[in-house]
Amino acid sequence: MNIPHNQYINLIIRIVVAGVFIFTGISKIIEPTLFAKDIANYDMLWSLLINLMAIILPWLELITGILFLFGIQPKPNAILIAAMLLLFNIAVGVAWARGLDIHCGCYAAVAEEAVGIGKLAENFALLAGVAFVFFFNDNRISFSNAC
Repeated sequence: MNIPHNQYINLIIRIVVAGVFIFTGISKIIEPTLFAKDIANYDMLWSLLINLMAIILPWLELITGILFLFGIQPKPNAILIAAMLLLFNIAVGVAWARGLDIHCGCYAAVAEEAVGIGKLAENFALLAGVAFVFFFNDNRISFSNAC
């Protein structure tokens, strides 16, 4: 069995990563005010950008998650998801280094998780999955092949 090009491993990784992004996107769309407060707690953005970020980011997470799940343009979506994960890790890392005792804002009101090593590790694990799909793209199980 050639693991890097195994269509089922690729699909499982897409399901896990996409599931996280779909879930987090929906939870933030449902609670935009709470998500805006979570963003503000990082004290890294101008107040003008906080509401804009709280509105746009959840929809971007949801859309890229859905597209990634169904294998539609997996490489461009992998790049977008990887960029988001890297930005999230920068924000979490800076907040953690500054000693802020805040929730990451990742899951809105559904599950409160503090910034710290656990969140960084979770995001890096997701990033590893995205990299696997990007570099060992096996799109046989996708809607891209149906078109």
